[in-house]
Amino acid sequence: MSQMNTSSAPAQSASPPKPHGFFTVLLWDAPWRIIGMLLVSLLFSLIVEYIGIAFFWPDQGAEHSRAVMQTESGYFAEGFTQSLLLSSPVVTVQSWIALGYQWLFVNSGFMGWLQSIQTPTAGSGNGVTDELNAWSAWAVQVAYEYLMATMYVSLVFLMRVTILVLSVPLFVLVAIVGIADGMVRRDLRRYGAAYESSFLYHHAKRLVKPAMYIPCVLYLSAPFSIYPNLLLLPAALLMGLAISVTMGSFKKYL
Repeated sequence: MSQMNTSSAPAQSASPPKPHGFFTVLLWDAPWRIIGMLLVSLLFSLIVEYIGIAFFWPDQGAEHSRAVMQTESGYFAEGFTQSLLLSSPVVTVQSWIALGYQWLFVNSGFMGWLQSIQTPTAGSGNGVTDELNAWSAWAVQVAYEYLMATMYVSLVFLMRVTILVLSVPLFVLVAIVGIADGMVRRDLRRYGAAYESSFLYHHAKRLVKPAMYIPCVLYLSAPFSIYPNLLLLPAALLMGLAISVTMGSFKKYL
């Protein structure tokens, strides 16, 4: 009897954990995954910008990210004149970004501190002191460029996140169309006694989340200006295709 109890203990401990329910995934798991994706994208975009300043565009410095911010603002003003979520998206989002800039960089004292460290130090006539002052001035100038680039990259990131939020109806519409198309093809395959492929179903199911996450991360992390529709439209179509194939190749009988 004791042997049976000891042999059943490892089997019980090796049982897989119970999957979370729908509301737990929707209200807890999904928000944390989205927050993690946003933080990783912001960190990656900052690292790419720092590497670019150090090796690829050292002459431009923070002006590179500033030019990207201005170009992205133009793209947003041209392409998002209407939205299902906001009545006037351009005015509303620009006011949000201005408010975020005021809170994050002005009211926090960040801009005032940047201006204070830019104040030059007068020469003392001592060679060693002047040399140290020159090195400190160079270090301050380098740090100033990187900190200004951080501010511009953060503003670009906020703008791109807003564009992704305004693009949610596009992804929802494509997902609905993909589900409807897949269910119709599944019924045709069911009543026509067509071939059922579990291989196709499992591989298409694995592509649904990457088809949505990877383009969003690439868009948020891109160190250059990119027109949103060039990346979001193919991402939505790829996600819809993956959903359609997944639903269409689902087993015929439950």
